[in-house]
Amino acid sequence: MSDKTHTTAVVLIPSESIQSPIQNIRKKHDRNYIRWMPHITLLYPFAPQDKFQEVIPLLSAAAQQTLPFTVTLTSFNAFHHRKSCTLFLIPEPKNNVVNLHGKLIQHLPDYDDTARFSGGFNPHLSVGQFQHRDINDAKQRLQNEWKPIKYEVDSISLIYRSRETNDRFVVAENFYFNKGVNN
Repeated sequence: MSDKTHTTAVVLIPSESIQSPIQNIRKKHDRNYIRWMPHITLLYPFAPQDKFQEVIPLLSAAAQQTLPFTVTLTSFNAFHHRKSCTLFLIPEPKNNVVNLHGKLIQHLPDYDDTARFSGGFNPHLSVGQFQHRDINDAKQRLQNEWKPIKYEVDSISLIYRSRETNDRFVVAENFYFNKGVNN
């Protein structure tokens, strides 16, 4: 099950009711605004669509081992790449998302690419790309204008893009967390 593609991913998608302020920033600054919905990447690259039937039970099992949790998007930070920077919102507390990521890796160890960075898995919600010379000003300006958003995370989403979706990611399936009734 080690086939991987950049046309699928497992992500956390904030509810549509809180996306507007995020999308207002992304529309101006994120070159991937059209292709990706606002999201926190968990597993990427991921299994090709023809392998979904193999991974769906594993995603479902990981979701059922997870209780809903609250995330607040309060502050911005940036990744510095060779030619540009990616500005992102930090989901706090990060450990809830990191623990979920670890649970997914336990069930799907072949898809651990997001854990292979030098600092390990770093949950984030990208909002735009900037030149190195502009990143500090952009970060400060957006931080000054930002009002924190708090929301409940109660599912993970398996997403894909294809010709049929005009190369835009769409949700194939949501996997809802265990509400704790039977725990």
